[in-house]
Amino acid sequence: MTKKDELLYQIRHKAIVHGKVILSSGKEANYYVDLRRVTLDSTSAPLVGEVMLDLTKDLDYEAVGG
Repeated sequence: MTKKDELLYQIRHKAIVHGKVILSSGKEANYYVDLRRVTLDSTSAPLVGEVMLDLTKDLDYEAVGG
């Protein structure tokens, strides 16, 4: 399994909330995607960095913030 595949697995299993969800707008949804559950997770966060580094390897940059 590639790092990208592993990250997609982590997103599918940690970031997608199924079931009735009340959004901040007050509307209801049947699911919600919360990527903070991935970017703040000790297993998933390094994968985010590694995949982003691979996807941006051809770009000329000196620093990244977020």
